[in-house]
Amino acid sequence: LIHFYKRRVQMSRFVAFSHVLRLPRLASLNVRKCSTKGVSKESVFFDPSVQSLLLKLQGRDHEKVFRTRKLGVNPDKPSYQFMTQQELEEAQEEVEQKMTRKLNMPPVMEARKDTLQVLEVDPLLQGFDTSKYVFTDITFGVPDRQRIVVVRDTCGSLRTSTWQEHDRINNVYYPREGRRHYEPALFEPANLEAILGPDKYEYVLDSNCLQYEPDHPTHVRTLGLVHSHISARGEFDCLLSTRHYGPMVFNLCWTRQQDELLVHLVVRDRLEEAVETVAVYLRLHPDCALANTKDLPGLSDQELLRRFCKVEAVKSGKISMALNRLVEEKEQKEQLDRKSTRLNSSHLCNL
Repeated sequence: LIHFYKRRVQMSRFVAFSHVLRLPRLASLNVRKCSTKGVSKESVFFDPSVQSLLLKLQGRDHEKVFRTRKLGVNPDKPSYQFMTQQELEEAQEEVEQKMTRKLNMPPVMEARKDTLQVLEVDPLLQGFDTSKYVFTDITFGVPDRQRIVVVRDTCGSLRTSTWQEHDRINNVYYPREGRRHYEPALFEPANLEAILGPDKYEYVLDSNCLQYEPDHPTHVRTLGLVHSHISARGEFDCLLSTRHYGPMVFNLCWTRQQDELLVHLVVRDRLEEAVETVAVYLRLHPDCALANTKDLPGLSDQELLRRFCKVEAVKSGKISMALNRLVEEKEQKEQLDRKSTRLNSSHLCNL
């Protein structure tokens, strides 16, 4: 009934038991639950209305989603076959489902904080050993984040594990392919600044999701650095039709850095996406001045963006100039179309 594993790593011992003497009953202990004031970032991110907007914004470009990538493996050879109409529709539905899975967004969460809880203090165990003992539930099928891990310190106190200890234990018993047991140098801010570019954004974000949990401080810091880098250089479309585009929009709106994204969308005449980005902003900041506007539902796309510039935007002049330029270009195009139509009509009449 007892599975024992003992290993000395950095002057600590890891001991895994199914049932251990002197270990109090932990069935009702939830070591991951922590009280937060107000609404947390992850609860807003998983709101159905926010998810719907982000999924609509991220795009579904088949060529980009299913493009050939250098993963170090031999690609599958293409196969060709004749299909009936029904079989073709079933194959297309299967492709859509596969693309939906590929575009499943990683969660955006706040950086976690250690909340240690002392479960027991036994003075008789003080000085019993020079190393700590770590007890963990190794039951198969338990999610890593919910796995119970407690530590007996050399002073005799039994406490819940820190996040770092929890991650190390999970990596010992249930290692994930590609996840390192050390902090990769890639995620150092100085190294990221040196390598980030249009062809590296997705790679860095994929590696970030593989190496760290969504609420790991390094994961949260890397997200902020990459999104700020993209915003500063206007390379938003590098993440379009990837699983990282929605979290980028969410993070920019959460930190009120969405102005450059709005300028990018307006310049490219993607007003509908700009309005949906504003909708995400309003979902994240329901107490802002724009959200309290009474005539908000009746505004057109341009009016809504101009109202946003006036009330919420930091770079209001830049967004307004992009809007004015777009309106002028559309008016000039309409005038040219009308002139071309009149010339064609007069030419037909002369014939």
